[in-house]
Amino acid sequence: MNTFSFHEDFETADWVSAVKASIKNPDELKSLVKTDSDGLGIKALYRSEDVETAYPLPENQGKCEIWQRIQIERVSRANKRAQEALNGGVSGLIFSHTALPSENDWDRLLEGIHPDWGLPIFWDLADSSTAGVFLWIDYLLRQGYELDSIKGGVLLDPLTLAARQGKMEGGRTSVFDVLHKTIEYALAEMPRGNWLHVQAGFYRECGCSPVQELAFALALASDYLEELSNRGMEEDRLLSTIMFHFSSLSTSDYFTELLKPRVFLLLWKNLLDSRSLAYQKPHIHIETAERNKTLYDAHNNLVRAGIESHAALVGGADSLSNRAFDGFFREPDAASYRWARNIGLILREEAGINWVADSAKGAYFLEKRTQQLAEAAWSLFLEIEALGGMADALKCNFIQQQVAFKSEEEKKGFLGRKKVLVGSNTYVDDRQTMSKEFTRILPAEPEEDIQFLKLRPERLSEGLEVERLKMEATSSK
Repeated sequence: MNTFSFHEDFETADWVSAVKASIKNPDELKSLVKTDSDGLGIKALYRSEDVETAYPLPENQGKCEIWQRIQIERVSRANKRAQEALNGGVSGLIFSHTALPSENDWDRLLEGIHPDWGLPIFWDLADSSTAGVFLWIDYLLRQGYELDSIKGGVLLDPLTLAARQGKMEGGRTSVFDVLHKTIEYALAEMPRGNWLHVQAGFYRECGCSPVQELAFALALASDYLEELSNRGMEEDRLLSTIMFHFSSLSTSDYFTELLKPRVFLLLWKNLLDSRSLAYQKPHIHIETAERNKTLYDAHNNLVRAGIESHAALVGGADSLSNRAFDGFFREPDAASYRWARNIGLILREEAGINWVADSAKGAYFLEKRTQQLAEAAWSLFLEIEALGGMADALKCNFIQQQVAFKSEEEKKGFLGRKKVLVGSNTYVDDRQTMSKEFTRILPAEPEEDIQFLKLRPERLSEGLEVERLKMEATSSK
């Protein structure tokens, strides 16, 4: 039996030669080098000489809060799910709604929940977010809370909202004017809140690559810092209120998802250095994705969420939330929410996944990969800046074109089974039926004037699932 003995004085070329000599099939050599979705090369062997520069990276905290997203469909039920979540171990809540809660809704949603006990409560209110800031603060004041100690806030990211809607209401200047006045008011009333939320995960759900997600996050933040400081806000105040949202999506690869928080800290430091600002570590929130989740064999979504959560915790996320595995096709029940939060809790409490700060440090492959991702993302960021920033890049459809190219490339790989979703395009259970389980009706996009192309989140398996649902309907007649 042929074996290799380890020799510390072996040069990399010696190892490569030994590996090549051991491979009988020349085609197998191709597997030693591959290219990812961003065109970055990945080798099978890394050594110290591959790490060209020792990048000074801020240390990750080695801690991660587990939060839960609650979809508001029935107010009383949402309150029940929220109380179950708090009793079940989460330390933060994100309420999602497509409309503004009424005055009575606030009371019913928060019955038995105490915002002044240090629990961060966030509101994702889509295009009603600006009004939601004033109503949320008004509710807290009416309840007699001391707002100086309250955490949480409303997810404000008007540029990403514009990307979703295909327009900037009132124009570019108005968007930043309104944001400035809203954040000034919010910080004056509730200074410990997080009011500026860079939702880079939205673009990932639309099909962008990991490098694009990182670059878009930086470009969004750069626009907000520039525009709000020009309107008189102190940048240090902005740094204290900003939060970054990323998606963890296992359709790229585990290690890239693991490295995203680490890479972004490096990019963030570079941006602050370029603005002569002292480094402040931002809050990085990661949520498991919906793009790779499937209607058929839906419980596989729990496994996918487990992998994505593992990457987020090892990578250094400050907080993590898992979407309910079935939330995109029906109203999640208590079990769905429990499984969603328990994934993160098990990894944190039982496996101790994030006990080590910056666990990627010192691994040659991960160090090199960090350099690759950071350099590629910074290069794309500079390209966006040259166009005038994120707002102008959206207006000229540059961002949309970038996302569309990567999205179509990924879908092509999915349909050609080069990108596998188990139970959807590979290892399919043809006997399974889901038409009676599918209770979600996607709202029609309103027909209205747009200023530029819209971006729309899309799951990879949607097209195949529609065809299967049609076949179910036909066979049941």
